[in-house]
Amino acid sequence: MHMKVAKYREVVDSLREDILSGKYAPGSAFPSVKMICRRFGVSHLTAVKSIEKLKHFGLVKSRNGVGTFVARSMKSVGLVVPMQKQVEIFPPICQEFSRLCMERGVAVDFADISSVSADKVHFVVIAMAERMVAAGVSGVVFHPIDFGDNALDANGEVLRIFSRASIPVIILDTDIAPILEEDRFDFVGVDNFEIGQFVGRHVIARGARKIVFVSRTGINDNVQRRLDGLLSAISMNRGAKLAGKYLSLDEKLLSEKWGKALPDAIVCASDFVAVHVLKILRKIGKRCPQDVLVTGVNDVDLATLVSPTLTTVHQPCKSIARTAFETLLWRIDNPDAEKRRIMIAAELVVRESTSR
Repeated sequence: MHMKVAKYREVVDSLREDILSGKYAPGSAFPSVKMICRRFGVSHLTAVKSIEKLKHFGLVKSRNGVGTFVARSMKSVGLVVPMQKQVEIFPPICQEFSRLCMERGVAVDFADISSVSADKVHFVVIAMAERMVAAGVSGVVFHPIDFGDNALDANGEVLRIFSRASIPVIILDTDIAPILEEDRFDFVGVDNFEIGQFVGRHVIARGARKIVFVSRTGINDNVQRRLDGLLSAISMNRGAKLAGKYLSLDEKLLSEKWGKALPDAIVCASDFVAVHVLKILRKIGKRCPQDVLVTGVNDVDLATLVSPTLTTVHQPCKSIARTAFETLLWRIDNPDAEKRRIMIAAELVVRESTSR
């Protein structure tokens, strides 16, 4: 068994090196299963598995009835995530995307602008896009800016810069294409409306009737969709109501409000917000889940590090990164195909903060 596994890896590694070194040119025919069997002295099954693994890496493509061909070469791809260090799901997404690129032998041109002040980020992102075009990236994964008065204009300009250079863009997490009235860009993300419905239905099923919603700083598009989903769940349950909407983590305000009249459930826009809500509740002597239910969104690290552990909606970061990566590879090979809108399934994870 160990020898077979070792042989399979040897075949994959050898063929992968042949492709990356240029032995097989992009677009050229790739050795058939029979040829691989003869070259490496392996079984038909091992040869087939090796080709499937190379497909997984994005190194080869199969055409029905024609054969297997080497995929177009990519020297580098751009990764533009302005809030990479501020939103808990982005570090694992970026890490997985970078790992997949490394497997493919592709360099990542990462726009790290997390330290840029909010009033300058729009200018910096546009400059980054222009630099990536000049560097000749093969494609870009772009998370739109979702804060500031000029965000929409800046996002539109970034997309125009890449479009003029015929560089494909995969929009990540926040779909701004409908807002910009653009139909040319693929989208990969989760259904935030559904996420709001998940948590709304859950807390109502646990007996909550007075429900409040809390976000960190204002409402961006994703947070608005989560709130809309929550309102949809509330509207379908007689007796349930939205008892408050708080768009900042104002500890003094929330302490005063909840000290006088505690809701049945606090639905938070993220795990980060939920952790701070739990701290506020402890300071005013309220217990979770005995006195109030609390939920978050993301399920990265924070949710299991707090007490009580947090009921939240799991965002599958690796799956999001992998889908964005594979969609970018596909788009580079299929520039004229219809746009794709891919929603990755999220999942409610019930823990102690709603376990009465």
